[in-house]
This record gives sequence, structure tokens and C-alpha cells, in this order.
Amino acid sequence: MSHHDHMLQRQIELEIEMSGLGRDRYLSRVRKNVDKERGYETDTGRSILESVVGPVSAGITRFIEEVYSGRPGPRAIAAKLIKDMDPDVVSYLACRAILGRMMKPRSPVLMTLSVAVARAVELEARFTEFRKKDKERFDYELRKLSDDGATEQHKAVVLTFAMGKHNIPWDRWSRVEMIHLGIKLVELFCENTGLTVIQQAFEGGDKNAPKDQYLVHLTERATAWIDQSIKGGEHMFPDFLPMLIPPKDWTGLSGGGYYTDLDRPLPLVRRASKKQFELLKRKLAMAQHKSALLKGLNAIQRTPWQINQSILDVMRELAKSNEGIAGLVPGDKLKPARPEGVSEDADLKTLPQHLQTAFREWKWAARDVYSLNLQLRQDRLHQETMLGLAERFRDERAIYFPHNLDFRGRAYPVPLVLHPQGSDPVKALLRFSEGKPLGHDGARWLAIHGANTFGVDKVSFDERVEWVEDHWTEIVHCAADPLGNLWWTEADKPWCFLAFCFEWWDYKTSPDTFVSHIPIALDGSCNGLQHFSAMLLDKVGGRAVNLIPAAKPQDIYQVVADRVMEQLRAILSTEGTDAERGRWAYEWLAMGIDRKITKRPVMVLPYGGTPRSCLKYVDEAVKAKIAGGYKHNLGDDLKKAIGFLSSIIWDSIGDVVIAAREAMGWLQKTARVIGKANLPMHWTTPSGFVAYQGYVDLRSRVINTKISGKIVQLRMYDDTDKIDAPKQATSISPNYVHSMDASAMILTVDELSSRGLTNFAMIHDSYGTHACSTTLLASTLRKVFVEMYRADPLTKLRDELVLQSFVAPDIGAFEELPSKGELDLSLVLQSDFFFA
Repeated sequence: MSHHDHMLQRQIELEIEMSGLGRDRYLSRVRKNVDKERGYETDTGRSILESVVGPVSAGITRFIEEVYSGRPGPRAIAAKLIKDMDPDVVSYLACRAILGRMMKPRSPVLMTLSVAVARAVELEARFTEFRKKDKERFDYELRKLSDDGATEQHKAVVLTFAMGKHNIPWDRWSRVEMIHLGIKLVELFCENTGLTVIQQAFEGGDKNAPKDQYLVHLTERATAWIDQSIKGGEHMFPDFLPMLIPPKDWTGLSGGGYYTDLDRPLPLVRRASKKQFELLKRKLAMAQHKSALLKGLNAIQRTPWQINQSILDVMRELAKSNEGIAGLVPGDKLKPARPEGVSEDADLKTLPQHLQTAFREWKWAARDVYSLNLQLRQDRLHQETMLGLAERFRDERAIYFPHNLDFRGRAYPVPLVLHPQGSDPVKALLRFSEGKPLGHDGARWLAIHGANTFGVDKVSFDERVEWVEDHWTEIVHCAADPLGNLWWTEADKPWCFLAFCFEWWDYKTSPDTFVSHIPIALDGSCNGLQHFSAMLLDKVGGRAVNLIPAAKPQDIYQVVADRVMEQLRAILSTEGTDAERGRWAYEWLAMGIDRKITKRPVMVLPYGGTPRSCLKYVDEAVKAKIAGGYKHNLGDDLKKAIGFLSSIIWDSIGDVVIAAREAMGWLQKTARVIGKANLPMHWTTPSGFVAYQGYVDLRSRVINTKISGKIVQLRMYDDTDKIDAPKQATSISPNYVHSMDASAMILTVDELSSRGLTNFAMIHDSYGTHACSTTLLASTLRKVFVEMYRADPLTKLRDELVLQSFVAPDIGAFEELPSKGELDLSLVLQSDFFFA
């Protein structure tokens, strides 16, 4: 067998594992064990799934018996659906769905989990019915599928089709029935395994959670157990894994990426509406093989990666300590001690006043620790899964990440947990499989990257290189003994900085033979505002976000903070300022407004920031300063004074990014006009993608169901045919700007791949490639951005929306587009810090 065939064979086996195809073999083994009287425990017991199927199956049997010997009630809905099915199979499917979902970083919402569990069981019920009605045909279809090596979900599609074709009736389960059954199965899982608990969301410490939302959390026992299984190298049910050979190219709207059509071929656009699908189909048919969109996306997913083994070794060691070093997840936090004089069974009402207060405060503190520990447990599990996956692919020469797009055209990796768009530790675990010499200016870029990841990124490039040379000794010590020298953990992005330390040391010790593997990242500065400033040629905003050359990087958060200080001084020096405002201005000047306070409100502005969100972020930032020990003299006025400060920050942002505010205002008003006519919106982006926005009103219904013996009300939502105009208006600005950054990225990759580049680390507004190609990357991304905005996309958007609106005769008129400024776009080509 050739190397290529061998790798293809391994890839297909990996995909079969991903789709959970081992199920039939697996079930027969579980059945054998169950026959041996609780024999599931005598099996090696290594797999969690194996050890829970039995008890949950027994619980299902008991539940059905109880329902059918008692009187009918809401529980009977769930029992009716599964009474004729094999309880082992129902249990297997439910346990697999529950455990698979519990591995994700956030605890799942009971409602969502229930529907997923019931869906898996309904498929099985459907085919049980098929087999009962026409065993011969069923066996024939199944044999044919098995011979073709079809995956479980592919079987589902074919068999469903066959049932329809041969008139075998099947009443689809309604969503309400599914919810009743799903909740019951999750509850039986909780009762019979002790691995999960159902809790109202606010019990988990989230005081703002809706009363009718329930979450499913892992118990401590579960986390310890799952932890062991992952450390033992048994991976929990992965959804999508990295690939061992280059993914299939995208040539149309589906079928790129994996080689077997798992549940169904991957779609090019995740959760695209039917209308978007049709619009894209037309657009791609016109472009055919010349589509920059598909060429760019294919180049990103063809990039060969590998695990950075030095990073993995250090991470494994430090994760064991549970000390939370370098951003890893720490161990559980200790619960606060119970107040003295308050016994376990104390009744709050009978306690003296001073103890009542202490008792109440202790209860809240204990609840906060409890909810923090729940989250930490989930995070540690996620971390273990990440390390387990990295270990699994550790020795592969190359691994690949298939990508597809969201409804705005942004590219995302399909595999979860381990992929190039992850957080700092995840990114550091990956490096380019191909190593390249540094060439004539690669060493400079490598040094700049090192300074950037440490956090030295507000100075000129020369100063960044100088910083690396000045800290040569510390860098060497960290590379030689990262566990003994923890200086690297002080970096902004400690793991990516450590990956740099290893490379820099290698380069300095053997410059002639050194090849570089790590992606050098260039990040846009406040990228959403860069797009808006270019769109309206705004000089003031453009300067603040580095569209104009400068000696050192402009820091828009600082620019806004300086403007706020200016406003506060002006208030103080004005005759006739009312005393209260004067006092507040004096207090805030004394504290000093810095970039930490203005950062979040400015950052979220292009993505739908409002005065309300501004107040929330200012409030959080000020309170963080106070928690850090800052003493203020505002007393009970603090809340009002923060409101006053927030309005000054909001006005100052408007002074600095006038154009962005105007463009956003125009987009929102236009979206509202179109939404009121009950029309969605779609637009063609510069990369040839069709973005589509059509949020509909949701109709809510209440379902009464039993959870742990008591009747609760859960809320479920159905779509209506009515467009949600307010939601259309608040969403258009972020969606439009994301569709533009997606285009800039795809067009940059398309251009670079046509010039021979094959390695791309791309994350929306952070572009990376090898050090030796970074200069080419830097000049290309600027050229693409300038060409994009020279073509005036905002006017094109307006023209497209006007055409779409012709179908609604009574639609209101659109406002005039905001006027353009004087910014010379070609300056971007010379601006060092545009992406840096």
C-alpha cells in the first residue's frame, strides 16, 4: 500500500470513529456484560459509557413499568414513545448524547440537551418501526449500506428515504414530545449515574439568569472520573477531529473537508437559511472555478500543522499542579468558613441580628465559590480534552483543519477544542508542519512577534527588537528550563511567548541550520473601526486606528481616555458648573482615566455598542480599580458618578470616531426601514460571498413538565414569519463589518496563495505565516484593504438594498449616505502599525 493510500485509510478510520460508527459492535459487548448480572462493572470499566449504559437502562425499564402500572399523566408522554424499544439501545443513545455534550466548555441548557437526546432516540425508534413492518427490506438496505461503509447518520438519511418510498408510516415526534422524553432521560441519567445534576440556572450563581432556565452540571465525582479516563488516553466522543491528510477542496455549497459524508456532507455555510443557500448557489455558479472565496478558503484549510511537542510537555507538567499557572485552569477554590456561632442546622430567623448579617453574607460567598467551582470543573475538563487531543496527534508529521464559513462569510475551523483559532495555550500547541529558514528579514519579524506576545506592542518595531535583545538572558533561561524559570508566565500571551523563546534560543545557538515553524501574527488595531474609518475616509478616526503612518502605534483607547480627561478638566474650569458635577469631575480626574477604562466601550462600538453597554463596561472597570485598592470619596454617589463618567466617555468616543458612529447610524436606520416592511437583507461582499440577515420574531410557549418530582414551567420558542425589525437594526452593524473583515482575509489569502504561499494562520483580524514571508503578508493585506475600500462598498450596499426593497411598494425612503472625509487611502500602504 502506498503512503498516500495508507494515510487515506487512516483518515477514513478516524472519520468513522468521529461518527460513532463502532456502535453495533459496541452494543453487543455491552449486552453480553449486562447479561452477566451487573457485569458492566466486571468489564475493564475503562470506558465511562460502558459503565453507565447498564444502570440507566435499568432505570428506563423501571420508569416504563411504573408509568404503565399507575395512572396516565405528563410522564406517560415520554414512556409512550420508548415503551417498545430496547432499553439498552435507548440508554446507549441517551448516555452518548449527554456525555458528548457535557465535554463542551459550558454546562448545557437542559432544554437544548433534551432535544438532542430525544433526536438520537427518535431515529432509532423510526428504524425499529421500519424493521418491524418490513424486516426483509430493512435488512437488505442496511446490508447494502454497511458494505459501502456508510456512517450512522448517512444510514439514517437513506433509511428514512426508503421508509417514505415504500409507504411505511412514521409519525414524527413533536418538539413538545421530544422535550418531555429528553428531560426524562436526562433525569434518569442523573439519578442512576450520579454524574450530573439538573439545577435552575440562578442556583449556579448566575443571579441574572432567567427563572425558567435549567442547566445540567457535572458532579465532582464525574469530573474526577472523566479526568482519569482522558488521562488514560481514552478520548470522549469527539465531534470533529483534525485530519491526517489535506481536506477535500470546496468546489460548491457542500462536501468540502472530510472524505466520508459523516452525518451529511459538511455545508460551506453553517446554518445557512434556504434563501441564503439559493443566493450563494447563483453567485458561485456565475464565478465557477474562478471564485476567490473558495480558493482562499481552500488555501487556509490546506495548511499543514503539527503539535508543538516542547509546549505540550511543559503544559502537561504545569496542568498537573492545579495551581493555575500561565492561564491554565486552577484547582477548586476552598469554601469560606461558616461564621462562628452558627451551627449546621441554624435557622436564620432565630439568630441575633449581627449573626443574621454574617450568615447571609457567608451564604452568598459560599454560593459564589460553588458556582466558580462548577465552572472550573467544566474548564478543567475542557483543558484535559485539549491536552488529550494534542497527545493523540503528537507524533503526526502533519495534521489539517477543515474550515467552513458562518452566514457573514467568516472562516472557522470545523474541529472543536484543538484548532488554530483557539486561545493562547491552544494556539501555542500548534505550529506549522513545514519549517522555513528566516531569510533576510525573518529574524526581525520573529523578534517583533516575541515582543508582541509578551505585551511590548505599544512601541515602534525597532524598540520591540531591542527589547528582545535586552532580555536575551531571561529568554534563554526560560527556553532551557521553563519549569524552573517562570518569567515567561508574566507575558500577555505566556504560551505563545514560550513557543517564541524555544525558537529564539534555537536560532541564536545554530543560526545556519535553524528553521522556523511558528506562525508570526500581525493583528489589526481595533479592526472594526479600521473598516468604518476607511469606509467613510475619516481622517480623525483613521489616525487613531493606524490607517495613517506614525512614528509609534496609535492607541485609540488612550486617545479616547485623553479626550475624557480633557472634558473633565473643562467641566472643572467652567464657571457655573453645578457643584455635584464639579465634585464628580474632580474625583475622576484624581483617579485618572486610563485605557483600561475606555478599552471595552471603544472595542465593542463597531459591533453594536450602545450608551447602555458603555455604562456596563465603565462600571466594571471602575469597580475593578476599587477592588484593587483604589480609595474614592464618592460615598453613596458612586453609582450616579459612574453614570456621569460613562456619558462623558460615550461622547468622547463620538468625538474620536465620528464616521463610525455615522455609518452605524445609517446602517441601523436602513435596517429598521427594511425590517418594518417585513423584508430580510442580503449583500454581496468584496470576496463574492452573499451575506444574509433575516432575524424573525420568536413566539414563546410554556411547557409544564416534571423535574425531580416537581412540576416546572419551561419556555420554548418557535419562529414566526415576521421579521424582527429592532433585532435587524441592532445586528446590522456587527454583521456588516464582520462580512467586510471576512472578505479582507479571504482576498489576502487568495492573493498570497496565487504567489506560492502555502501556510496560513488566519483569525478574522489576526493574520499569520512564516517569519520569512511576513513582509509579503504585510504588504499584501494592506494592498487588499485599500483596493476593497477604493471600490466604495457602502454605496454598493445601498444600491443592493434599494433593489431588494422594490418588492415592497410602501417601504419608507432610505436616508442619504453619510458624507465622506478627506482620508487618503494610499497612506495605509505606508502605515507600519495598521496590522502589526
